[in-house]
Amino acid sequence: MLALIQFFFELALLRRGPQDLPSSSVLLVLVVLLSVTIGTLNGVQLFGGLGPALGANLLDLALSMALLAGLLMYRGRMARWLQTTTAFLGLGVLGGGAMLIARALATTLGVMDVAMLVEVVLAIWLHVALGSVLRHALDAPLVLGVIIVFCYTVLVFNLISGIFPLVVPR
Repeated sequence: MLALIQFFFELALLRRGPQDLPSSSVLLVLVVLLSVTIGTLNGVQLFGGLGPALGANLLDLALSMALLAGLLMYRGRMARWLQTTTAFLGLGVLGGGAMLIARALATTLGVMDVAMLVEVVLAIWLHVALGSVLRHALDAPLVLGVIIVFCYTVLVFNLISGIFPLVVPR
C-alpha cells in the first residue's frame, strides 16, 4: 500500500506515467471509492449538503471516465483506459486529500485566506499532473494534456453547477 501511495506522489511530481501502474480493476474500484468519498467531503459546503455533493461527484466521475474513454478511443489506445483512469482518479484523491487537510488546518488556525491560496496552488498543480497523465496515455504534448484538462474542468464545472447549484455563503 505504501508503494502505491509513493507511486501517486511520483505521478504528481511528473516522474511516472499511468503505464507504470498495474492494470487492475480492483485498484480502479478502490480509487473510485476514495475519489467519490474525498470529492464528496470536499463538496459538502460548496453544494450545501451531503446529497448534492455526492450527486455532483458521481456525475463528475461518470463524465471523467467517459472523457478518458473517448480520448483513448479516438487515439486508438483504448487498452490504456484502466491504467489511465486509475492514475487520473488517483491524482484527484491525492489532490482532494491535500485540500481537505489544508482546509482543516486553516480552520483550526483561523487562516482561511491561506487555505484558499493553497487550494488554488493545488488546483493548478493538479491540472498539470492530470495533463501529464494524458500526455503519457495519448502520446501527446504536455501542453495539450493540460489544455484538455482545463477545458474539461470549465465545461464540467458549469454543467454540474447547473444541475447541483452552488451554495453561496452569506
